[in-house]
Amino acid sequence: MRKLTFDAKEKTLKGKFNPSKAAEAEFSRSLRKVARTSGAIVDAHVDGVKIADVKAMEKALKNYSELIGPWAARQSAKLIEQVERSNKRAYKNKSKTIGKLLQENVAESEVGDVAVQLMNEQVALIKSIPVEAGLRAQNIAYEAVLSGTRAEVNQDTIAELQKQLGLTTEVAESRAKLIAITETARANASINQARAMKVGSSKYRWHNSGDGAVRHSHRIYRGKPMQGQIFSWDDPPTLSDGMKGHPGTFPRCRCFAEPIFDDE
Repeated sequence: MRKLTFDAKEKTLKGKFNPSKAAEAEFSRSLRKVARTSGAIVDAHVDGVKIADVKAMEKALKNYSELIGPWAARQSAKLIEQVERSNKRAYKNKSKTIGKLLQENVAESEVGDVAVQLMNEQVALIKSIPVEAGLRAQNIAYEAVLSGTRAEVNQDTIAELQKQLGLTTEVAESRAKLIAITETARANASINQARAMKVGSSKYRWHNSGDGAVRHSHRIYRGKPMQGQIFSWDDPPTLSDGMKGHPGTFPRCRCFAEPIFDDE
């Protein structure tokens, strides 16, 4: 690999290495469509707190899950392309040296491998939305059946179960939103790491969003502020909650890594 040299200003790449909010929003809109259709399928088979024909509902949801496979692959590819483009721009804008290497397509193979893996995993997640909606509905209906056999059952219990069953679309949309947030950040983190390591970075600086919503384990590390702490790509930190990983690889995580380079 070509030896990299940096002037003092280029040793640390500062820039917009955080996930693309525009990409996340577009991905979320697409996935919410799946959630709404899944909810409609469930609703069509629900009668009060009962599912009229469980097998028919399962078949409809499974068929829909398989039908959206190619569409899910296109949505995933679009997300990954947007994230990859945003990440590449961050490198080019902050380092002429790295920019020249990227023009020569250095790290494209590594990024491509990561993209394929991400796409496969994201397609599976998208296809799981209708299946999970059906399983949730069955669990609620089963609980209603059990409640009906209990002497202490009351109408409030049944009404609450009916209400929960009627929230299938809302719950599915919440699941879709979680997937969109998490997968956008994870794609950004994975692509950023692959590119950084290929062009000579061995460490990164941890950044969080800096607001009150940052979880404690991403705000404090070993008694010190996490913001700005340096870690190795080869040795992700174990956080105070026991989870281990790089920024952006956790559910709903808005943290990101700022690659650091030296002049070795």
